[in-house]
Amino acid sequence: MTKAEIVNWIMKNKKTKLSKTDISKIVNEIFKIIHKELLEKKDNKKIKISGFGTFIIKKRAPKIGRNPKTKEEKIIPERFVITFKAGKKLLNRINSI
Repeated sequence: MTKAEIVNWIMKNKKTKLSKTDISKIVNEIFKIIHKELLEKKDNKKIKISGFGTFIIKKRAPKIGRNPKTKEEKIIPERFVITFKAGKKLLNRINSI
């Protein structure tokens, strides 16, 4: 689902006096906040959205990777990854469908 689809869904399904432009600005601001928090790159940093889930930043240690065709080994440097853990409410709704 894209941001534009989220904005259109809100316009179609929620009775609001806000314009499409205003809704788009709000959606963009929400994503900017999440993006800003994720960019802090602190190991085990968590961004919890109640009723939805938690984004977690984890640090991956460096490791040796191999090219499957050439068998050439290459060191993959330390890096951060973002994981998502769905909240209980969301999981329960998905599993009840």
